[in-house]
Amino acid sequence: MFIEKADLPTVIYGYQLDEITEGDNLIIVANCAAAIEEVKSYLAKYDTATIFAATGAARNPLILEITKSVALWYIIRLSNVDMIYDQAKDRYDRAITWLKSVKEGDLAPNLPHATAPDGGAVATFSIKSNRKFNHGNEY
Repeated sequence: MFIEKADLPTVIYGYQLDEITEGDNLIIVANCAAAIEEVKSYLAKYDTATIFAATGAARNPLILEITKSVALWYIIRLSNVDMIYDQAKDRYDRAITWLKSVKEGDLAPNLPHATAPDGGAVATFSIKSNRKFNHGNEY
């Protein structure tokens, strides 16, 4: 799996994780899997199969940290051990903000792009418009 319990000490202390999950590793696995799926949903124009199949040092470090922050949010919902809820919520919010920026095309991370089944590029389409111009009350 792209992330696992051994990766989480950068976002939560081991004793906190054990207390929240009551030592049940299935909770960690399920929440890490959910986090991966959520992050994948924001990176649809990239080759998520390749990105999330990477292991060890081959993993994109920023995607790894963002996915861990999302996983932490899912895990932390179970408890408020040592008042770390606010920190986890802040990390989750920042991760989702970054992912939305990538999805909207405002950011372009160094990730492999998705390919069509025939090996060609996957067509992406985006429509945006400028904000409505308002002259205001200049009189």
